[in-house]
Amino acid sequence: MRNLKRVSVIVERGKLVGVFIPPEAPSDAAAPRAQIVVEKPQVIRDIQVEVPAVMKHSKDVDAFHAAIRRKLKLKK
Repeated sequence: MRNLKRVSVIVERGKLVGVFIPPEAPSDAAAPRAQIVVEKPQVIRDIQVEVPAVMKHSKDVDAFHAAIRRKLKLKK
């Protein structure tokens, strides 16, 4: 089964800057929430992508970032 999630990707001048994987919704409505704030020339792109359950090693993170770059056709 694929673990597809909606993630926010920060892009600046065609390059991947960061990825925000939102946590599961808290059961407490008063729980703190986080959101991403960017400044020009950065933009946020929301996409649905397969997220690995565990990323223990840097090569796992690199592969995840490479998959996002391919999907958005970004520079390295």
